[in-house]
Amino acid sequence: MKLLGAALILCGAALQCHALLGARKQERAALRELSAALEGLERGIRTSLTPLPRLLGQRGAGKYADAFFSDVLARLEDGTPPDGWREAAARTPLAEREQAVLSGLADALGGEEDTVLRALRTAAQALRGTLSERERQSARDTRLVTTLCFSLSLLVTILLI
Repeated sequence: MKLLGAALILCGAALQCHALLGARKQERAALRELSAALEGLERGIRTSLTPLPRLLGQRGAGKYADAFFSDVLARLEDGTPPDGWREAAARTPLAEREQAVLSGLADALGGEEDTVLRALRTAAQALRGTLSERERQSARDTRLVTTLCFSLSLLVTILLI
């Protein structure tokens, strides 16, 4: 019976490790997709002068970017563009700082074209910078999380047996 308990503890540690590392991977994917999508918005506005709602309606930017833009479009149709942009940013799997970067775009989007382009470029660069920082930390975090999860589970297992 003790061995079954020990096996369950180790399996629980593996699941917890997978969940923690999966959340970090999800955040990096969202950063990658959203920064690329914001750069695409900037290019679309600059080169083809396409209206922002039509650019937001285009799909193919990735799972997180498409979900974010569809949320924003739904709020645009409801008539609450700045608040909708902020609410959509709050629902992304990003940290608070990156959500604030996305939310900050809401104020700039109603302004002049140069202001919008500058805000999009700045937000995309900020997200890219955070992404490169997170990718540098990724290997270290993977080792640390794995070590902590399994070390604690082994300690509990030893105390159990």
